Formats: sequence, structure tokens, C-alpha cells
Amino acid sequence: MADIRTHYLDASALVKLLVEEDGSLVVRTYIGPHATRIVTSLCFAETLGVLKAKHLRNLLSNEQYLSACEELMASIRNETLEIEDIDISQRETYEEVEYLAKKHSLDISDAFQLVTLKRGLLSSLEGESRPILITADKRLATAAKSEGYRVWDCMNDPIP
Repeated sequence: MADIRTHYLDASALVKLLVEEDGSLVVRTYIGPHATRIVTSLCFAETLGVLKAKHLRNLLSNEQYLSACEELMASIRNETLEIEDIDISQRETYEEVEYLAKKHSLDISDAFQLVTLKRGLLSSLEGESRPILITADKRLATAAKSEGYRVWDCMNDPIP
């Protein structure tokens, strides 16, 4: 029986589960048997934005776009994808997000993921139980690794 691992999905990885693009097969194959998937609300919204941009650039037909959005919503309804957030509106949280954004040249959404890994519900887990951040964003992967988090850069690293 495969180990059940917890995965935080960056928008770049979540999109690969929803539409066919470079790296989709490896992400789908890896995460298939691993049931626990978590996303921040910012990455959830960012995923919708990426799908919209692909649709507007005619990389997705209207049918493909709507289907991908429905699949994303269904994953929330079916609880195969959970949204976890720490309160970014709190001054202390935002200051930490901003610090990490500056330190690693990240956008706010990516820095927020790092703070969520640090403070989120699963932050106390240790060893092999610690969650894995899945991303196709090399800068985010590098930042997460330097902060001591488990991370899989699905475009450059071997499957964990």
C-alpha cells in the first residue's frame, strides 16, 4: 500500500492536475495515490487566474476552460482538495510574508505558502510526516528548500 502523504500544491502544480501541459503526466502519476491535497486561498484564486489566462490566450477552448474550473470546484466539494489559510490580514502574518517575499524575491502568494507551511495546521509534523510542497516554480522551490521545507520541484527534481 502506498504511503499517504500530505501535499501543499502551488498553482503551477495544481494547474497540471486540471489541464494538459508540460509536466502534467508526472504530477498526475505521482499524486494519484496520495489523497491529502491542500492549497492556500491565494493559490486557489491564482489557479483560476492561470486557467482564465490560458483561455484568453486560446490555449484552452471554452469547454476545456469550464471543465477545468468545474474539476477544481468539484475537488473542493468532494474534499479531495482542502483550502487552508492562516490569516494574512493580521499585521504579524503579513510582515512575515513580506519579509520572505523580499528575502527570496517571491510574489506575495508564494511567500504566503511558506508562512502557511510554517504556521499551518500541519506545521508540527516531523520527519516523513511533514507535508511536501509541490511546485513547478523553481524560485519558490529554492526558497522553500532554503527555509527547510520538504518540496518537490516537479519540473526539475526526481519524484519524492
